[in-house]
Amino acid sequence: MSGVGSGGDLNLYGGGGSGQNSSSNAGGAGGSGGGGRGGGVAGAAVAGTANTGGGGGGGRNYASGAGGSGGSGIVILRYPDTKTITIGAGLTGTTGSPSGGYKITTITAGTGNVSWS
Repeated sequence: MSGVGSGGDLNLYGGGGSGQNSSSNAGGAGGSGGGGRGGGVAGAAVAGTANTGGGGGGGRNYASGAGGSGGSGIVILRYPDTKTITIGAGLTGTTGSPSGGYKITTITAGTGNVSWS
């Protein structure tokens, strides 16, 4: 999945984690968008990147290698710049400067509600 950030930059999210299939091979790289590297001869699996929803790397198929954790998620809200968002106290988020008639708010952690006026 991809999204356009408030500055017009393309950001990738939800990359898949890699696996590893042999005791003599290194794990593969994770997918674009935060996927973690698979475990292999050189080490343990790597977790997905935070705030991308990327999958964790697959575990080694020998020596009981555990897989990496998935990356934490992200919520991206795009709305008309005529609206004002209120982010609940339990949420961590940022709002970029208006661009092209829209604002973009990114929420990276927490539990709560948002509202617009």
